[in-house]
Amino acid sequence: MKKVIIIGSGMGGMATALRLAYSGFEVTVLEKQSRLGGRSNLIEENGFRVDTGPTILVMKDTFEELYRSIGQNINKRIDLIQLDPNYRIYFNDNTFVDLHNNMALLAQEVEKVEPGSAERFFRFLGSGAMKYELGMDFVDRNYYQITDLANPLALSRLLKTNAHHNLYKQVNKYFNGNDKLTKAFSFHSMFLGLSPFDALAMYSLITYADLALGMWFPKGGIYKIIEDMYSIGLDMGVNYHVNSPVSRIITEENRATGVQLQSGEKLFADLVISNADLPYTYKELLEPKIRKDYTDKDIDRFQYACSGYILFLGVNKIYPKMRHQALYFAEDYRANLDAIFVNKVLPKEPSFHMNIPTITDPTLAPPGHSLIYLLAPMPNLTANINWNFAHKDVRDKLIHKLETIIDPKINQHIVWERSYCPTDWYRDINAFYGTAFGSLSHTFFQSSFFRPHNRSHDIKGLYFVGQGTYPGIGMPMVIISSKLVTERILEEWN
Repeated sequence: MKKVIIIGSGMGGMATALRLAYSGFEVTVLEKQSRLGGRSNLIEENGFRVDTGPTILVMKDTFEELYRSIGQNINKRIDLIQLDPNYRIYFNDNTFVDLHNNMALLAQEVEKVEPGSAERFFRFLGSGAMKYELGMDFVDRNYYQITDLANPLALSRLLKTNAHHNLYKQVNKYFNGNDKLTKAFSFHSMFLGLSPFDALAMYSLITYADLALGMWFPKGGIYKIIEDMYSIGLDMGVNYHVNSPVSRIITEENRATGVQLQSGEKLFADLVISNADLPYTYKELLEPKIRKDYTDKDIDRFQYACSGYILFLGVNKIYPKMRHQALYFAEDYRANLDAIFVNKVLPKEPSFHMNIPTITDPTLAPPGHSLIYLLAPMPNLTANINWNFAHKDVRDKLIHKLETIIDPKINQHIVWERSYCPTDWYRDINAFYGTAFGSLSHTFFQSSFFRPHNRSHDIKGLYFVGQGTYPGIGMPMVIISSKLVTERILEEWN
């Protein structure tokens, strides 16, 4: 039986452990933190249970495929609740629009913003469907050579859908320059750590996936999936070790043979898979002399995604008129994004994602309480920001906005509070430059074939899974990543 060591227990690492164990490999998972999950982690305090990473499930079919591949059914193991609406979008003039996945209701909401715009919305959605079909053809595959990406058919489809155009500009054209609707249907690239002003129009496929395929919440939170994977893995014989940070990958004659823990203990295996941050893996876990493809200079030249500040609040009041998910856009949206991605300074007015999971699952808080999660995109750690002081400024701005959106006296109802800064992403999960969503932003030359591959070219037996390799950032993408790296390993090792 071949032995596998997986460094890191993020969603991709956990899924790969299940796939390989089901295929007959002896699998050991090593996790730096005291709890499994990587970015998909959990805080349990004072009766509150809150996800610290992803908060919602999209592209549910990718999870269904994972469970089918190991002889399970996710719908029988986890209670998945579909949201409707997906989001409530708040604008700075105190208006809002609900993004339903019911197309008739969504059309009504769009018409409220600009009469006569529903027809243009459906054209936009149809374009997103075409991009989704095109994009998934490049997402769900391993890459072996450049012709897997660059071929006449792919080029013609790219040009036909204008997927190579700018995302914000293309969405703006569909809505005749309506600023509110353009924001509402272009923000999704932020979940890739990429400004919609810089993203490819291809990424409107994410908007399509959210609206057409739906968004889901597992009862108990996203961490319920990690707990279920762990349970299945134990039954399969997977060995899990927490509080086990890896200090280096052991190599012999350009072959990965195991890992050394920070404790000094050495563990050996036939192959090693890193679910740790890919730039961190190359730069910190491998000696420079054996790295030809990704030298320190290569890694420094990558374009890195943004970070984020999270504020967790426990409130002794419930708000039944609120939605499970919401977004607030700053008055000067362009200035907000330029502060994050261009000028690398604190935004004067943060835009943010708000999640109130107790709207759907009241058991996540004590009776009569609400759990509120606020995520404000922020510059990564290449910015000269002292987060020992900056966190209070951001926190106060977010609370001030909640007083407008939710409750003018919300500050009096806060009974529990935690925050998470860009420095914490680096400390806890070795995220290069404290990136929140994933390390490498999805520029054209950091996507598909051009993204770091899931197998090392220099070191035999070393593989990668997770957001740093293809297809990229997001829970569905790392689940697909686990499928692709497993397929590659089975080709090469069975």
